[in-house]
Amino acid sequence: MNLSRRIILTSVIVSFVLVGCASPSVSFLGASIPKLAYDDVKKRNPPLRLQLVVEFQRNGEHFPMGDIPLRDYAAQIFTESGVIYPIDVVSAVDDPGDGTVKVVLNNIADKDTLAAEESGLALPRWMVGKMITDAYDMSISITAGGKTISRNDIHHAFHTAVGNMEIPRGVEVFPTNVAFGRMLKSMILWALRDMQRSGELSWLGSQLNIAGRFNLNPAVDRSFMRL
Repeated sequence: MNLSRRIILTSVIVSFVLVGCASPSVSFLGASIPKLAYDDVKKRNPPLRLQLVVEFQRNGEHFPMGDIPLRDYAAQIFTESGVIYPIDVVSAVDDPGDGTVKVVLNNIADKDTLAAEESGLALPRWMVGKMITDAYDMSISITAGGKTISRNDIHHAFHTAVGNMEIPRGVEVFPTNVAFGRMLKSMILWALRDMQRSGELSWLGSQLNIAGRFNLNPAVDRSFMRL
């Protein structure tokens, strides 16, 4: 199954697994991170080839059902950023690439959402109308060439209006099943841009280019870098 088809399927899974609510609803992003586009990060030629590792959490506990949607969305975002070419965990057995990129995403789930899921009595609440917030904390780390760079405590959220709710004017709204992907895109692009602005990502890429030019394995032989 190619990536575009997997993303379509993933958007359906996300609407049931991660968002915690269903139609009729619309969502919009919080203001923790500014809206970013792929043009806001500098593409690399070639991009860093990194094994993608993910972990989805709910209230700090591993929530395995969220790993696949997180991996699929993150892979698409990294690929389209032009900064990282993600290697699938299965392919990494034969092709480990230059290192790893790890994304840990913790969903601080709305208590009312969890209560509705557990009770199975959500429909009357939708008819009344309610604003539900799905808040997330993310950490991202890149390890290559014996060095790790990371960004932690990246906070973002999306809000979902269900039932008879009025959305403030001027706020961009979209279907709930795309809210997760849009939020994750902003978080990942923010982290990549910050790593680029600090110079850490550029330095890491230059060291890998040097190692490749001299046919060195940056994870094992770093003697040239010490000269």
